[in-house]
Amino acid sequence: VEGAAFTGSFLWKSLRLGFWNRPRGENLLDSGAPFYDTYKTLDGQYLAVGAMEAEFYDQLLKELPPQMSISDWPELKQLFTECFASKTQADWLKIFDGTDACVTPVLSFDQVSSHPHNRERGSFMKNSSGEEFPRPAPVLSRTPAEPCLASDPAIGEHTVEVLQDYGYTSTEIDKMLASGVVECNAVKAKL
Repeated sequence: VEGAAFTGSFLWKSLRLGFWNRPRGENLLDSGAPFYDTYKTLDGQYLAVGAMEAEFYDQLLKELPPQMSISDWPELKQLFTECFASKTQADWLKIFDGTDACVTPVLSFDQVSSHPHNRERGSFMKNSSGEEFPRPAPVLSRTPAEPCLASDPAIGEHTVEVLQDYGYTSTEIDKMLASGVVECNAVKAKL
């Protein structure tokens, strides 16, 4: 519990600094800031905008009001919404390609592993069943993670073995199975 609470330290500090003291949806990181949100494009896709730092905000669109002029956020959010809806996601990606405006596509699970950046980095792998999964991170040069390429076990696949490892007898395991306390779904051989 304490670890989970500690991960919220940023929010507690943001509350005191005035970045998280407004109602939901009006704060810096909860879709209140127009420069930190997602926007629907003409083709029904989405773009994520994360231009938090001033130098990135300045590259986003020309002639914007000061970034932290909170009173301008509602009008600016409407402007962003209309502007991003005027072109397709692909059009916007061409416009922002090579800039530091911090605009990226919001991808579906079907698209994420084939994104050029993820392909180049080898960010996704396939297990022995051909199922795709994220590569372990961080990628360390001296002690790289060795991912398990076996398929994920089915729920209950190893129930009996685990209970035996913990010292339960066959009679005790049979009772637990019969009463529904544990579940066993042993995988059958595919011969």
